[in-house]
Amino acid sequence: MKIRTAFVTNSSSVSYIVSWSPDMAEFVRLKSGNYDGDAKKNRIYSLLTQDLLQHGRKEDVEGNTVYSKKYGFMKKTECLYDDSFKDPVHFEDLDEGLLWAYIRGEYLVNARLAREMKGFGAVQVPRDPEAFKQKFCGKIICKECPRQGTPQCFKKNNG
Repeated sequence: MKIRTAFVTNSSSVSYIVSWSPDMAEFVRLKSGNYDGDAKKNRIYSLLTQDLLQHGRKEDVEGNTVYSKKYGFMKKTECLYDDSFKDPVHFEDLDEGLLWAYIRGEYLVNARLAREMKGFGAVQVPRDPEAFKQKFCGKIICKECPRQGTPQCFKKNNG
């Protein structure tokens, strides 16, 4: 298998919070026949659930157990996409590091996670929230910010 590494994007540093509802995800997985014959979905499901169980934050949200974890990475160097592979990919044999890169690229950056694996979700968040606020507060987000002029306003409290 040959991998093209020259993929370039506009932004390099990103973060996503991935959430997982074990009950919903397992219900959908069982309903779909445990993703029989789909090595890609099986590997992605197993890798994500194992990581979220071991390293995620467990919360009770209105009677639902939800795990979540923030994943930060560099899009230019730590992501792979479908078009990154020149040859067909055999996901059952794909190295775990390459699989993580593929998950970051296709399932987080390209937003396929919630669409293809019910019971999972992902939302992009600033990698460094304080730096983000200092860079953009007063420029883009203040125009429609509900905190503008209130005691919670970042600009008002930090000059």
